Amino acid sequence: MIGSLDQLIYEAANDAISDGKEKITKAHLEAVILDIAAGNRYDPRRKPLS
Repeated sequence: MIGSLDQLIYEAANDAISDGKEKITKAHLEAVILDIAAGNRYDPRRKPLS
């Protein structure tokens, strides 16, 4: 799963640089299409870790 996390951060960072914000936001993270391994583990109804 570390590869999935790496790809998520990489793509969100590129989007943040491209749009000029230069800060990864929740919107950047949610815009990334997850790979199958991460997508199978993702549940938007799940409570975030504190």
